[in-house]
Amino acid sequence: MFKSIDEIDKFSYEDCVLTGMEWAEDGLLFEVEALIVRENNSQNSNFTESYAGPAVIKLVDGRITDVIKTGFKYYDADGQLLKTVPDEAESPLVWESLFKTFPGNYLPSLEAVDDGYIIEIEMSEEDGTQGNSYLLKLEASSVIVTWDKYLNRVGR
Repeated sequence: MFKSIDEIDKFSYEDCVLTGMEWAEDGLLFEVEALIVRENNSQNSNFTESYAGPAVIKLVDGRITDVIKTGFKYYDADGQLLKTVPDEAESPLVWESLFKTFPGNYLPSLEAVDDGYIIEIEMSEEDGTQGNSYLLKLEASSVIVTWDKYLNRVGR
C-alpha cells in the first residue's frame, strides 16, 4: 500500500472522480478514482505522472465548516456579460442530503488554505453538461492519501 502524508500539492485532481464519502471515527474519507500522482510525490518511484488505483483521501480529524455553491457569469456569443450569479452559502440543514449527491461527480481540486482545506466538487447534469459546483471548507490536522497500486502513466 502507498501512503502519502500532507502532500496534497503533489497530486493532480483534474480527472479525479469522487466515488464515496464517509465519516470515520478519526476523520472524513473521500474515496476517489483517476487521482494523478505527480512525479515529485514521495510515493512515486516511477518518477512520472501516473494514475493511482482507487484511492482514499483522509482528512484526519476532519470537520466541514462551510459549503458554498459557487457562482458564475453568463455571457452572450459576443462576450457581453448577461448575468452574474454570486456564491451562495448552503445551510447546514441541507448538507447531508447534498453530500449524498456528490459520488459520481468530479473532485477537481483539493488545496490548503490558511484556516484549513478547500475541496471542490463539480456536478454533472443527467445530459452530461456541467452542473453546479460546490466548495467544501474543512478543518483537519493532516491529509493522508492511500492507494494499493498504480495504473497507467498519464498521457499528455
